[in-house]
Amino acid sequence: MAQVILENIYKSFPGRKGERTVASSTAEPMLLPGDEAPVTTDKSSQLPGSINILRRINLTVKDGEFMVLVGPSGCGKSTLLRLIAGLETLTGGKIWVGEALVNDLPPKERDIAMVFQNYALYPHLTVYDNIAFGLRRTKSENEVEQSPQQVPPWLEKAVVGMTRSLPLGLRYLSDKEKAVDKQVRTVAQLLQIESLLNRLPKQLSGGQKQRVALGRAISRNPQVFLMDEPLSNLDAKLRAETRTQIVKLQRQLGTTTIYVTHDQTEAMTMGDRIAVMNQGQIQQLAPPLELYNHPANQFVAEFIGSPPMNFLPVQVKAPLLIQHPQFRLTLPEVWESVLQKYNGRTLTLGIRPEHLSIGVPAPKNLLVQVELVEALGNDTYLSVSLTETSTLQVRIPPDQVVRIGDRLWLSIAVDKIHLFDPQTAMAIQSESQG
Repeated sequence: MAQVILENIYKSFPGRKGERTVASSTAEPMLLPGDEAPVTTDKSSQLPGSINILRRINLTVKDGEFMVLVGPSGCGKSTLLRLIAGLETLTGGKIWVGEALVNDLPPKERDIAMVFQNYALYPHLTVYDNIAFGLRRTKSENEVEQSPQQVPPWLEKAVVGMTRSLPLGLRYLSDKEKAVDKQVRTVAQLLQIESLLNRLPKQLSGGQKQRVALGRAISRNPQVFLMDEPLSNLDAKLRAETRTQIVKLQRQLGTTTIYVTHDQTEAMTMGDRIAVMNQGQIQQLAPPLELYNHPANQFVAEFIGSPPMNFLPVQVKAPLLIQHPQFRLTLPEVWESVLQKYNGRTLTLGIRPEHLSIGVPAPKNLLVQVELVEALGNDTYLSVSLTETSTLQVRIPPDQVVRIGDRLWLSIAVDKIHLFDPQTAMAIQSESQG
């Protein structure tokens, strides 16, 4: 097992003729609290006309940690995973796995196992042979030089191959093959796929294929697991079951794991820490509940949570009053010293759907009209219009009956509000949060 350190990572592709650059390589990315600006930058990351996929990624994954990279499609999270695996070439920066700098090492020498989105199983091999494939290609550390009295390696390998399809009692098993067999059956038992060992991939369901792919990665006992959206091809029920299995396996094995997903529910339920990515940069790195309760900026606030956070422009009137054309609200005292410097300015108020509730007519409440009702059984989601151009999402208990066209007064939980600077989109922290 080992920690993984990403130091000042850049990845750029040369732009095609007539293609517009997606992001300027000279733009200064956001630094997280505690981060230091890197001393050096690879000059290749500053090539004019290049398309920057990743910019100044600094991340340390602790030994045994389950780290989740989450973000929208195209944010660079899968590219970052492929850089760690050695499947893509770095433009700039350093990657450390344990004590080793792996920038120039080929994938097979990085002691990393990767689980792909499309399973990547060999269709002509059985489940047993798919799991055993990597083990057979890896020379055992305990393997000693062949003595003259022993069977030559080439002959032993040939006999093993010729008898592999025979019943177990008739096979010739070398010492290495016996070790492989023991490891395969141990992993199969761990994943509860012992009964599938003689099947071909085409005879398996999606969930079974995913467990075989996991088994192939686990069997090698690598320093690091990399998982690239491994559950995206499964149905909702199977996703939830397999998600639980993966978390239990990782905790049982204690292997450092980096998991990529675009599903924030997966991220929140699986990760020890989550790195939220957007446009090739890490926006915030924190445990799941810290992301939910204290988002660093407006993007994180909107991305984490379902339905997403609502945003409204409000004007600050010191010491604690915020005003909107439709309501006025007095904030708790923890905001007093923070809001002094924003007196008279417009800020963005953020409030999650679950922190709005049906109230009574009052200046501090919002008068809205219901446009859509989504009854899910355990919750009811409302889409309501505050003004002609402003729509809010609301989550209410299922026993509250609301119909399309109803006019409601909504009450805001003032201790749950978030404020953001509209120029920088960064969160403004109250005294209790700071």
